Order: sequence, then C-alpha cells, then structure tokens
Amino acid sequence: MRQLVTPVTDPLKGEVEEVDHNSQTTERQPVNPLEECRRRPIIMATLTIILLVSTVFALGDAMKRPKTPCERARDAVINGPPGVYVPTCDCQGEYTPEQHWGSTGSSWCVTRTGQKILGTETPPGTASVKCACSGSRR
Repeated sequence: MRQLVTPVTDPLKGEVEEVDHNSQTTERQPVNPLEECRRRPIIMATLTIILLVSTVFALGDAMKRPKTPCERARDAVINGPPGVYVPTCDCQGEYTPEQHWGSTGSSWCVTRTGQKILGTETPPGTASVKCACSGSRR
C-alpha cells in the first residue's frame, strides 16, 4: 500500500490518500492535526521572507542617491546620435578633471561643475594637458 498526497487547496488543509493497487476504491484520511500545526510556522516564515525580499527590491531604487549633474548630462546623451560628446563621471558622480570627446579626439580640463577651463583644450593628435586633481579644482 502506498500513500499519495493530494494537491493542497488550502495552505493548512490536505488529505492523504491510501491506494490499494488490488482494489478500485480509495480511502481518504485527514492530515494529522499535529502535522498541520508543524506546517503553519514554516508557511508563515516562508511568506514573511518572501514579503521582506520583495519589499527590499521594491524600495531598492527609491533608496539610491539622486543623480548628479554629470550623471544626468551623461545619461541624457549616452544613447544619442553617434559622435556626440558624452561627459565622463567618476564613481561619486562628479565630472572627472579631464574630459575627452572621442569622435573628435580633443580633450580639455573642467571644473567640478563641468565647465571647460579656458586654455586647456588640446586639438586632436596632440598630447592632452594634465588636469589638476579634483582636490585643487575650481
């Protein structure tokens, strides 16, 4: 004799089906109440974990820091037409001191706000100017 569990239609209810392969009839017995009590905390713990994980994913985007001006400028043109200038931002989202325009080959130094510093632009094919590190930038 083999026991088969029927699909559970209610999270806390189910039936065990005893199958006698020599007969065509089946008997259904309710699940042991003690077993039912043991399942309840597991089900509740599982549902709680699912709720917490989904909440973390839902709130994850809202908890990110707002984009910096450099990141907004970069993101506005990143999928733009070919050859457009794309600002370079560091890991904190600030403009890197030296900016490059890949399609023209020119480079220049910028302030913390991304403004080009006069006299620092180098034409294509020449060595780029060494820009001051971020600590001493204007």
